[in-house]
Formats: sequence, C-alpha cells, structure tokens
Amino acid sequence: INCTMATTRAAAVLVACLSVAHAFQTSGLNRAFAPRFTRRTALSMVDTTEITMPALSSTMTEGKIVQWLKGVGDKVEAGDAIMVVESDKADMDVEAFEEGYIAQIVTAEGDAAQVGAAVAILVENEADIAAVAAGG
Repeated sequence: INCTMATTRAAAVLVACLSVAHAFQTSGLNRAFAPRFTRRTALSMVDTTEITMPALSSTMTEGKIVQWLKGVGDKVEAGDAIMVVESDKADMDVEAFEEGYIAQIVTAEGDAAQVGAAVAILVENEADIAAVAAGG
C-alpha cells in the first residue's frame, strides 16, 4: 500500500507540473513573465557566485555603480577592488570577498541597484565564463 500511495503522489505531482507548463505555453505570455530560474538553465551546470550590492551605510537602500574596476574575463582575488559605488553618503571602492573570474556584469556603470541585488556573476574557472554568457 505504501508503494502505491507514493506512486500516486508522484503521479499527481507530475500531472500538476505538466498542467502548469502547458498553461504557461498556451497562455500566450511573453518569456519575460517566466520565473527567473527558468532563464538561467546553462548556469545550473556552472558553479557561480553572485556579487551583490553591499550596504555601505546603515541608511543605504541602493547604490549606483560609478565605475567597474574589473571587467568580464578579469581574474579577481579576495580583497581586490572591483567597483566604485556611489551611496547616499560617498563614493567607495568595493572589494571582492572571493576569488574567481568576472563572468557577467549584471548592472552597468551609471545604473543603480538595490542593496543585496546581484550586480555581477563570478565563476571559479575561466572556462566557465562562456557557459554563463550562453545562459544569460
């Protein structure tokens, strides 16, 4: 009986997933409305780290990237200055906390990002940069 119940539950979950997928495909919705995790399928095979907008003060809610000091493909060591951010108080250099390679810049120079939002993607291996570019 337990095997039958487990199989029935698995079948019900599969049917529910297929129903949602079918509804999405036939609804005419643009891919922009798709959940974010479906747009980065190539990244699932690559170990990535998000570089996020830090809170440079207790009142900061967003920051503007004044300048990227490292670009796509550049090697980054922990402690390297990677960008200059304008906060509500001052412009400050932001350092990397991990080593790797810049694979993608999500927020361009001159654009603002909320504190905690991804501004760049870091990968461990230089060879993974192309996989991130293909997935993004």
